[in-house]
Amino acid sequence: MSSPKEFTTPLAQLRQKLELVDHTSFSKLDPTVLVQVNIKIGPLFLVPENINAAKVIGSAYIQGQAITIHVLKELIILTRKHVSLVTEAGCRVLINLILLRVASTMSDAQTDVNIIPEYPIPTTVLQGNHSFAGVVDFLIAKLPTRYTAFLLGDPENPLANPAGIKGPVTSNIFEAKRENVRAAIGQAVIAAASHCKQHTIPVMRGCITSGEQWLLFIYEDTEIGGFVSASIEEYTIGPNFENLALILGLLQDWINNTTHPEATFFSRA
Repeated sequence: MSSPKEFTTPLAQLRQKLELVDHTSFSKLDPTVLVQVNIKIGPLFLVPENINAAKVIGSAYIQGQAITIHVLKELIILTRKHVSLVTEAGCRVLINLILLRVASTMSDAQTDVNIIPEYPIPTTVLQGNHSFAGVVDFLIAKLPTRYTAFLLGDPENPLANPAGIKGPVTSNIFEAKRENVRAAIGQAVIAAASHCKQHTIPVMRGCITSGEQWLLFIYEDTEIGGFVSASIEEYTIGPNFENLALILGLLQDWINNTTHPEATFFSRA
């Protein structure tokens, strides 16, 4: 029979190891956290020759239940007129409209794109023994249509155990930020890195947005940390919707190719 002393040493070692883990909530992070967990960052440049192609995708008319771009513009006008956008809650009204247009446009009889607000990511230990956990503002899930009711009725369990879904399941992380969306890059990337580690995903795309401004990024997991490529500018809808079609097209590409490291409309140099 093992003596109490034999149990004490492993327990003490485990306690010591846990005490060395530095735990932080996503919401308290700033961009400097990426250095702590050895995630390097580089630029994404929108290729000018590809802009029109993205706009065509974003402005396309889809028959069925998709929100038309005309209706979307009318709803944005009403939101700007009647909703205070100086709070994050107000910004989410605008974000919801954009995401709903994208989700409805991309869904068909075989595949659905669904919006999961306030999706929790459990505690995850990354490089340097740093532990993170928290809630992402939106998780966008793309999966076979027949599983939609299953997912929307209880999002956490199906996404935590995707083996129960027969067919491809992909996801994107979207973070809401009232202003200065680039300041939330650390928070959003750590959430993506944590999700990737939880589900053994090598690449994940995400976005930080105020509803008016949209910043895109690609996170790639590596053995010694990670690498994130972020758009060098934030794309703004514009007072007269100058960039609305572009943003919608880029978001569709982001969801369709979330596990691909190379972006259709961007270059890294």
